[in-house]
Amino acid sequence: MSSAYLNEFLPVLLLLPLAGGVLTLFGKLFQRTERLFTGAAVFVQLGCLLYTVAAAPLIAGGDSIRYALGSWPEPYGIALVLDGFAWISCALIALISLIVAVNALSSRRSDGTAGYGASFFFFYLLLTAGMYGVALSGDLFTMFVGFEIIAIAAYVLIAYEKSPAGLVASFKYLILSSTGILFFLFGVFLIYRDLGTLSISIASRMIAESLQPGGAPVIHLALAALCVGIGVRTAFIPFHTWLPEAHAYAPHPVSALLSGVLIKVSFFSMIRLVLSFSGGYLNPLLLWIGALTALSAVISALVQSDAKRLLAYHSISQMGYILAVFGAASSLALSAAFMHAVNHALFKSLLFLTVGAAVHRSGVRNLYKMPPMGRDMPLHALAFFAGALSIAGMPPFNGYASKALISAGMKGSPAYWLLWITSFATVASFIKLSRIFLPIPIRTQPGGPKSRPLASVTVLVLAVLCLFFGIEGIRSAAWLQQMLEPAASEIDIKLYTPAKLYPVVWPLSLGIVLYLVVATQKGKQLAGVLKGLTPNLNTVLLFFLFGLSLFAAAAWV
Repeated sequence: MSSAYLNEFLPVLLLLPLAGGVLTLFGKLFQRTERLFTGAAVFVQLGCLLYTVAAAPLIAGGDSIRYALGSWPEPYGIALVLDGFAWISCALIALISLIVAVNALSSRRSDGTAGYGASFFFFYLLLTAGMYGVALSGDLFTMFVGFEIIAIAAYVLIAYEKSPAGLVASFKYLILSSTGILFFLFGVFLIYRDLGTLSISIASRMIAESLQPGGAPVIHLALAALCVGIGVRTAFIPFHTWLPEAHAYAPHPVSALLSGVLIKVSFFSMIRLVLSFSGGYLNPLLLWIGALTALSAVISALVQSDAKRLLAYHSISQMGYILAVFGAASSLALSAAFMHAVNHALFKSLLFLTVGAAVHRSGVRNLYKMPPMGRDMPLHALAFFAGALSIAGMPPFNGYASKALISAGMKGSPAYWLLWITSFATVASFIKLSRIFLPIPIRTQPGGPKSRPLASVTVLVLAVLCLFFGIEGIRSAAWLQQMLEPAASEIDIKLYTPAKLYPVVWPLSLGIVLYLVVATQKGKQLAGVLKGLTPNLNTVLLFFLFGLSLFAAAAWV
């Protein structure tokens, strides 16, 4: 497809999900053919994926695609921008949304009915439209609108099954996301007041050309407020408290989409603003926040007995890895952060879909009470172990490749040792979780509905992608680097040498030891104490103010 056609068709990434969402609502009117209308979700994401694939050669060549809505140029109109950052976001949204949509259509709900209804897929497509809007927005106000669309759709989807815990989790998400967006709007106000524009590219040029180092502290405060607002959606400490409940009690496909894509799109947008608005002074803060997020969240994950809450805390922990390596600001920092974000999207979507299917089949969330499902769900079990080995950083899966890049990117940083401790605690967590997929015969068969064959295919596709990006790790990282930094030096790391493979023994060995300690009676008692330390809403709001103070202090210093 020529660049002219690519430019003209860029709004398709926004219009297709919106049009598909309207189409799914016809399933409410024609209930006998509801499945036909809800299938629009698959074709919409397939169309978006085909567009991003067609645009890949142009973006990899260092170009970008811009489209002015209504032919109104910046700063008067709304501009859509597909550059390297936006392309990675859009490709990730399209790929994971497509796979999860197929899985949702192929699953069975707790009442035995197949798939999810028209209203589910309406909000599902509205959520993806909001994510495309955030990724493509060329100005801060359009980004704000995208985040608000995401908040509304996610709020409904988290509570979709109307369980008491899901309703509480969605309400908590709505309160905290609304509080976070107020900080974002405050930053937008300061940018517009001082620079007279909301265009990210124009504001970036004005800051680079006219602001002296140490000057214009209000602009730095604006960036701090923007980071806090987006930080709520990215869920790093101290803005993470909404995520465990929201991801744990949402429908399983929604958990996969929230963890696999939503927090990545938020992270990508924050990094885009930090780089655009000369926010390098935030790197040390991001480094330590990321490392502490990774360690504290993995400790919380390790003491969980709810299978999906354990996965939810690991989403926070892995985002800590991504934030920490970006904050390290080394030559590999950007490519390592984005590579691990992409890999995390693949293996965490896989883990939520497989564990969610096991919870659905057994009717039990407590991993100590769930029967071993390995023989009852062999394909899901196989896919789960691919995801578990990926997140644990074991070769030849993708988590090993991106964590090797993170190690190289953080070499010499004292924060790296916090990530090293996190690595063997991650291994211990997934040894603990893997018991639900052991191939052990059970006397009483689970009574929940079985997944349909196509649902097994979707998790196997994700497992194959985890293996592919592990084997082709360096080539994949180099390609992502070409998208983000065309002039960057070539990545020169050999993954599968004895020197690189030998260190894997340490997190594996220490992870086994830690699991054996946690499995003792005293370990379980300590776990119960730690689980009881969940902060209340007042404490959460104090966390927000503390986080803003940290970013504001970094801005002023």
